[in-house]
Amino acid sequence: MGIRSSLLILSLITLAGCAGNQNTISSPEDYVEIDNPAFTMSPGAPATIWVPRSYVESSVPRGGELVKKGYEAIRGGASGSAVEQQAAQQPAAQQATASSPAPVLMPAAVKAVAPRVRNRIFTVELGQNGLLAQFNEEMAKAPAELMIDPAKAAFVARYAAVATPADRAALAVKLREDFGANLALFLSATEGVASGSAVTVEIFECNGGTLVKSLTAELGSFAPADKAARAAALSATLRKLAGDVKDVASLVPWYGKVVTVEGERVYINAGKESGILIGRVLNVYRGGKVLANLGFAPGQRMGLMEITGYVGTDGAFGIVKQGAKAQTADLVGVE
Repeated sequence: MGIRSSLLILSLITLAGCAGNQNTISSPEDYVEIDNPAFTMSPGAPATIWVPRSYVESSVPRGGELVKKGYEAIRGGASGSAVEQQAAQQPAAQQATASSPAPVLMPAAVKAVAPRVRNRIFTVELGQNGLLAQFNEEMAKAPAELMIDPAKAAFVARYAAVATPADRAALAVKLREDFGANLALFLSATEGVASGSAVTVEIFECNGGTLVKSLTAELGSFAPADKAARAAALSATLRKLAGDVKDVASLVPWYGKVVTVEGERVYINAGKESGILIGRVLNVYRGGKVLANLGFAPGQRMGLMEITGYVGTDGAFGIVKQGAKAQTADLVGVE
């Protein structure tokens, strides 16, 4: 009897275990057939299994789908999964980024640059070719850093002849002492104004009388009887020379001169016309040295002076803010 009971129980267990592998069941309306999540994990497992319909209708996740998609992807049919929400948010974020203006990068603070002081230039013509007036017209179109003061023939006659380079150097220094000139230009056309002839401009630095640059330009070809062609060729040549002079002159350092000192007030030979502004701080130098083929190098810096007022059209005065007391004939300059 005991053996029969054991066999009967074993048979019932076997039948119950095999029921899940059957392709049909007695109550199909209460069960549905789904993919077996263990199909790829267990050798010999059936491709499909039957589960209660309530499992599917209540969205209870199945093991295989949990492995593939994650729990939120399974139950997100009604409320939206985290993956779907993130996917939905990405286009909006990208659209907001695309529509938002790019951030404006503010430039770093830039130190204000004071206007350049104008170099006072004197022009002198050598010979009697009548080039000076037209050349000065071209130079008058110069940038604000240059200031033209034509020297008249009667004025030049007061000084020694300027036929040699040494004479021209001496006159440049004299123009500095008497009129505060920074540069002296000597214009010449030794062959006259003829087709293919040359016009030369020598640029002298007036602090030491140094020849800074010699510039030459040739006139174009024209018939001697063709006055219009002659005028056009001369105009083009002088215009080119004026442009070349401007390029050189803009590189020459500016220096003014202390003309007198009264108490704390220091007077200099540059003011409004030279571009000196109230409040401008200038270096005060004592002495200097002329270097051959280079120009003038100022001496020791004695201190700093600040411009506080003007005298006439091109003079100014100020007070020493730092360093030793200024003296007559000291030089002032900018950084």
